[in-house]
Amino acid sequence: MIKLADVEYKVKENTAEITMNRPSVLNALSKSMFRDLSLAVKNAASDKSVDFITITGAGKAFSAGLDIVQVADFRRKSEARQFVYGLVKPFWDTFLSCDKVIIAVVNGPAYGAGAEIALFSDFVIASEDAVFAFSGGRVGALCCISGLLGPLVMNGRKVVEMNLAGQAITAEEACRLGMINRVVPSDRIGRTTNDLKLELMKVSPNSNSSFKRIQKSVIPRKAYLTAYKELFKTLTSQNFRKGAEAFVKKTRPNYYS
Repeated sequence: MIKLADVEYKVKENTAEITMNRPSVLNALSKSMFRDLSLAVKNAASDKSVDFITITGAGKAFSAGLDIVQVADFRRKSEARQFVYGLVKPFWDTFLSCDKVIIAVVNGPAYGAGAEIALFSDFVIASEDAVFAFSGGRVGALCCISGLLGPLVMNGRKVVEMNLAGQAITAEEACRLGMINRVVPSDRIGRTTNDLKLELMKVSPNSNSSFKRIQKSVIPRKAYLTAYKELFKTLTSQNFRKGAEAFVKKTRPNYYS
């Protein structure tokens, strides 16, 4: 059993169950959580007893996205560069290289990078009270992965609107748009996940892994690298400092003054 600070990891039958465990801050993605999630997914990917990976959040939220309080003040560009290329990119690289089926069990709000985890998963089962938002721009940051994967799985115009306006959508709308697979009452989310795994077990795991490799290969490498370049630029911008400060003070930033 691997030891992690902000993530719970356990293997039950043929499933690695990963739980983001910072409920007091709505499972916001801290630096340590980026590391822990990467380690958990890597461990599951290499474990021969694991066929499926589920990811969910402790408490009432899936994830509030990036922990703005923790990254609000990069004093040097080298710190931001280390965060983007030493933590964030390896984190998404882990998802990209994982050949096993990942199921996001979205038990509540999924904002920013939290919504992007759902986007990067192969299946998404959401409770009726879940909401999704690519809201990084509202704090001067960027949901860089949504620009790559969003148009591949859902309505491209809506991806643009969700990023440029930062507005949230309900689970029902996310399902209509193709972002998620199922919307169920919260008390049925576990049963629905198990039913899905039973259906998946009718298909060869080798076939599923091959399909995933084909699917991920359509992401242009240049665009993938550009996403992190732009994320670095936003995190070292005056607007991010302004947005992060407003977030901490619980005020609304004025980017156009």
